[in-house]
Amino acid sequence: MFYIQECKIQNLAREYCKIFAAETRVIENFGVIPVYLMYRPANVVPYATVETDLTGVYQKFSDLNSTHGIDVRTGSEMEQKCCALQHWIFQWTSGNLVFTRLEGVDTKITNVEISVKSTGHQGLSIEANPKVFEQFISQHKCNYFCGLLGLRSLKVMDSLLTPTKPKSSRSPLLQRKMAAGSSSPQTGRKAAGSPRLSRKTEQEGSKTPTKQKAGDAPKAI
Repeated sequence: MFYIQECKIQNLAREYCKIFAAETRVIENFGVIPVYLMYRPANVVPYATVETDLTGVYQKFSDLNSTHGIDVRTGSEMEQKCCALQHWIFQWTSGNLVFTRLEGVDTKITNVEISVKSTGHQGLSIEANPKVFEQFISQHKCNYFCGLLGLRSLKVMDSLLTPTKPKSSRSPLLQRKMAAGSSSPQTGRKAAGSPRLSRKTEQEGSKTPTKQKAGDAPKAI
């Protein structure tokens, strides 16, 4: 199951990077390399992952530390692009996903790790510690590429994503029903008397003989 999850995470990151490349119109070969799952029934460990051999200087661009914060290196252009990629994916998924580990050779990224806010997002069974997102928002510093992409400030974005608490303790669905009932244009019409009912009453009243009052009784001659 570990290998299947690893393949799913890296290939999901690869698909997001394709969208990122299309959005940013990246010309160079920047992105996550594909990883494949191999089944070997004759071996003790039946599953294995296979990916392209990367030749060159292997570097870590970002990683998750022991305090659930993301250590991001911003010295080189590639490191700044990875930082902008993290900002972009956070904004693209409305704050539900972030890349915590990015490493590789030159512009080719591998061994990706993802943190998600809740289990089940994009079919992933992992759930990150809430501190990962809190520290990412507070520690991230926008660079040239963040500005080039027109990305919003994470602090401003977080305030927009945070739902406001309702003043009353009633259910929002109940409030919606009550509001719909009070503002319905049919309410005023139902409150007034039915025109058919009033017309029928008038007709019956004209047919029924009126009773004389005690004071108006005819005098005997």
